[in-house]
Amino acid sequence: MLWGLTGCSGTGSSTVAAVWQEMGAEVCSLDRTGHNYLGKLPVKIALESELGISGLSCMPSDKIRYVLRDIAFTSPEILAGINSVLHPRLSRWVAFSTEKLKNKQGIFVLDGALIFELGLEKCFDYLVTVTDELDRVTNRLVARDGISIDTVAGRWESQISLKEKKFRSHFEIHNSGTELELKKKAELFYKDVIQRMEDPGGTQNKKKTN
Repeated sequence: MLWGLTGCSGTGSSTVAAVWQEMGAEVCSLDRTGHNYLGKLPVKIALESELGISGLSCMPSDKIRYVLRDIAFTSPEILAGINSVLHPRLSRWVAFSTEKLKNKQGIFVLDGALIFELGLEKCFDYLVTVTDELDRVTNRLVARDGISIDTVAGRWESQISLKEKKFRSHFEIHNSGTELELKKKAELFYKDVIQRMEDPGGTQNKKKTN
């Protein structure tokens, strides 16, 4: 089965993905794939040309991420330029990868905040959105990652709303407590829903893990 796991930036989908991986699923991160693309010279050259920022083609990927991290979500023009370079590449990679996995046995999960934004929902058998409140996410990301409040707000504004993502998903996991509580919800979801769906008699009804 192919599962898409999404949310808005910082809602906790990566925490859920890590739990599912420990429980036997094969998990890939769309964010990490995007970061890997930043290490490829053709992508660096394309970004340098599109954004008009000299020197990007000579930088390692982690430095490019640092340079673009804040300005990307406070400058619509910069964000649009980044998206024009990375999004088509990510879409092609996901479509190719999921097609190859369809005939393989196992549970495969793509964790990515931009699944809906990239129009990838048809690649998956089921979609799960991890939800949380913006104020909780802001406090968490500012403390954990050292980014600004404006950057968090910009990330959310650049993505489809959680309400819309939840509506378009098969399932929701609501992150309303501690990280440990979210991990327990993720484990329960995996046992009660994903493993049961491996049985032809498993339920396919929408279920919320409160």
